[in-house]
Amino acid sequence: MHRRHKLTKREMEELIARLRNPNVRVGEQRQASRINCRWPAMVQNDPRDIACVVENISHNGCRVRTIGHLFAAGDSVVVRIPSQKMVLDGIVAWARAEEAGIQFSFGEESHNLTV
Repeated sequence: MHRRHKLTKREMEELIARLRNPNVRVGEQRQASRINCRWPAMVQNDPRDIACVVENISHNGCRVRTIGHLFAAGDSVVVRIPSQKMVLDGIVAWARAEEAGIQFSFGEESHNLTV
């Protein structure tokens, strides 16, 4: 089981800076360091809004947990994390049981990182 820790202010600032960096491209750093977290979020998968928990995040993706198998690889989604004032769009890279990995695409939805 992964040990969860609260992000330090520096870790949060670094993560947000990387998320806001327009030069970051999906796939450039496939082994990006993930930060364990436990943030309530909503994933918009048209036409549904699905409640979930973001369990880890990096500057190029995140893992979410839902109740029930709700995603399929290739789905376009928008992840909204109100507590972190983040809105990020992406593609479901993998899905199994109640988990999904989302690869951020930094498209039109991601430019506004406020909820």
